[in-house]
Amino acid sequence: MLLLLALSAWGGIYPLGPESFLTEDLKYQYIDFFTWFRHVLTGEANIFYSFAQGMGSNTWGLYSYYLASPFNFIILLFDEAHLTLAIYVIVALKLACMNVAMAWYLRRRFALSRSWALALALCYTWSTWSATNLRNPLWLDALILLPLMAWSCRQLLRTGRCIGLSLLVAADVITCWYMAYITLLFCCLFVLFELAVMIYDDGMRPTRSWIAGRAARFTAAILLGLGLSAWTFVPTVLAMMGGAKTAVGMFQTYPTALIRGFLPFAWNIDHAPQFYTGLIPLALAIAMLFEKRIDKRLRALTLVFAGFLVVSSVLGPLMYVWCGFRQPNGFYCRIAFLLSFLEIWAAAFLLMRRAACRAEASNTRTVSWTEAGGRSTCGAAIARKLAPLGALVLVLADLGFNAHVCWNQLYINYPQDTHDTYVAEVDAQMSELKQLDADAFYRVDKTYNRAGAAFNEGISHGFNQLSTYSSANNPQAVAFLNSLGYSSEGEFSSVYAAPNLVMDSLLGVRYIGTWSKPVASTETTLPHSNVTSPLYYNPHALSLGYPCANGTDSESTLQGDDPFERQNALFAELTGIDRPLYTQLQGVEQARSDASITWAVKLPAHTIGYTYAQTGVESDWSQSVGLIVGGEMISSEATRFSHNVRAFGESGDESTQHEISMVQGSPETQLPPKSNCLFYALNIDVFEGGIERLQSRQFTPDVFEDGRVEGTYNAEMQTDLVLSIPYDKGWSATIDGKEVALSPAFGGGMSQIQVPEGSHRIEMRFQSPGFTVGCAASIAALAACLVVARVQKRGGQTR
Repeated sequence: MLLLLALSAWGGIYPLGPESFLTEDLKYQYIDFFTWFRHVLTGEANIFYSFAQGMGSNTWGLYSYYLASPFNFIILLFDEAHLTLAIYVIVALKLACMNVAMAWYLRRRFALSRSWALALALCYTWSTWSATNLRNPLWLDALILLPLMAWSCRQLLRTGRCIGLSLLVAADVITCWYMAYITLLFCCLFVLFELAVMIYDDGMRPTRSWIAGRAARFTAAILLGLGLSAWTFVPTVLAMMGGAKTAVGMFQTYPTALIRGFLPFAWNIDHAPQFYTGLIPLALAIAMLFEKRIDKRLRALTLVFAGFLVVSSVLGPLMYVWCGFRQPNGFYCRIAFLLSFLEIWAAAFLLMRRAACRAEASNTRTVSWTEAGGRSTCGAAIARKLAPLGALVLVLADLGFNAHVCWNQLYINYPQDTHDTYVAEVDAQMSELKQLDADAFYRVDKTYNRAGAAFNEGISHGFNQLSTYSSANNPQAVAFLNSLGYSSEGEFSSVYAAPNLVMDSLLGVRYIGTWSKPVASTETTLPHSNVTSPLYYNPHALSLGYPCANGTDSESTLQGDDPFERQNALFAELTGIDRPLYTQLQGVEQARSDASITWAVKLPAHTIGYTYAQTGVESDWSQSVGLIVGGEMISSEATRFSHNVRAFGESGDESTQHEISMVQGSPETQLPPKSNCLFYALNIDVFEGGIERLQSRQFTPDVFEDGRVEGTYNAEMQTDLVLSIPYDKGWSATIDGKEVALSPAFGGGMSQIQVPEGSHRIEMRFQSPGFTVGCAASIAALAACLVVARVQKRGGQTR
């Protein structure tokens, strides 16, 4: 903790400097999630569901991945204005617990002196991996538990007792299932490694039946741990299922970056694996491999184990397995801490062996006491006692400088004052909006945010938005939104980067925060500043539900090769209007080079123009392009966080001519070979006619809260009522108190419910699927643990 404070003061980082402690995903995601979780803990939000992400999402996966650490309850001691300080305190306490857990393990496992245990524990706590992943505090709990799990694995082999490991497995899964998967996979290898140590170093000769028994107990421990955590693990699995598959590359880095990963002061973001754990454990681990007093088979096995972890960090398919059969998005390399643990294990094993050899030599040899010899022996003893203290000083200097160099790449260009000002301004604007418009349902979204990729502001500022950027979301909703022009298809996030009149209206986006006036909107009187844009009112925005004219196939997805054709299909299904909503325009190419393409587009009367960039290289930042529409430059278009349909022109009585250009994303890049733009015209008459038809029969709820929807609907005939809520099995619905089926619409991007003719009361409730079953499984596992503990206590330990 003192080292954390020293680094903060040295780097000018909050709370000991102006630069915010929020960096990368801490500022993009976690601070919003922490704010939401504080609302949950104070009873202001629902832990199971939120409408403030991507039309609506089961938030149990969000909680169990990002927020389940018991340390996070500390946020209740801080108000929302000081949540950054709360996160800082949480990180400090986690680092302290990592250090204590590792020092305890080294003392128990290797009988190291306190000084050596502290020195090596600091190397574990302040390895490059840890120093660079304070921006991911959700991952740190696993590093507290890993040394304890390693000790429990050894104890299970020695004594047969498995309850301790079961409890640690449960704690690991409960705090963060993702890191639990990685550490459990490692434990499956580590327990075999410890078994080899017992055979090669302790001289043990286990029988096949003994090995089978220990394997059964280890398996039982893992299963019992999963059972104890089933109350959160089962609903998490169900909440996280689905989503697009991503391609896995063969190599995750290149040779020079791999070498940099083992060196001090050499780490760089996204390329170098964070293998560096300090000079002392690195030197001792290498010495262990050449120590002839250690069985050569054990040394060879240690080298193979370490080599496997290095290769796993380089080869994409192995990394894919380690990361739960998901392609990691950023934060390379996520498993480097496992190599750090093994390196420290090897260093501690060497120190243990050398201490044992010295003790053995001292007990067996006779030393003639002379004045000179006495001084020599005394001097050697003093040197041995001072060595760990010197090592501790070297560790602090080595890791302190290394962390400082790493932090200079991370904690930059985001002052804490800037963050606090923005949050206060948005809170004030949203508070004013809620006073202006007290309707139960409407959505708000913005084309800007506080930090470039902070697309979860709705969940922290209390407004319902379409944007979502999280590893835990509704994949059907994201796929639905992106297929209709809100972001690149195949992405796990959806970003509202530009107003989309048709879809905004169908999805109830009534207010739009943007710096340029959207088409067919009016500016509100709400206050704004240099950090918050004006809010614009969309008069065409519909309420939560409306009848589907043609009925929907619950399994079907929208047909069409591009966002405009899919919007045509959706609009026709909902309204029953046969006339096309959009008609394609032919852009006349005026100029083309490796750096730019310019088109001239003629826009018919009574239409609004829209364009959509196509590069053939979806979501690749290195292949981004610039788009010039209406004289405005849109940078980094056709990439992960900016790939939307873009409007141009205003509806008028005469046709108009427009020039649209696509330019290279940066001076160092060229336009991708397949670069092109789609051009479509939105027929205003068709659009307004369809919206009026839906408005006349829409469902307006009087209760619209996270996990709860209620309202009265008057159906002129039996109606398939479509709701702009993504389908999720956790929803239950009743009409006039009778349970009815809620089914998916348009591939699950929306939901539908069949309403009989007449006036009826519709009520919907959400409960995370699997929560009840998971609780039952946890109770059963707890009972099983009590039985096993009682049997072991009565029967004694099996050897």
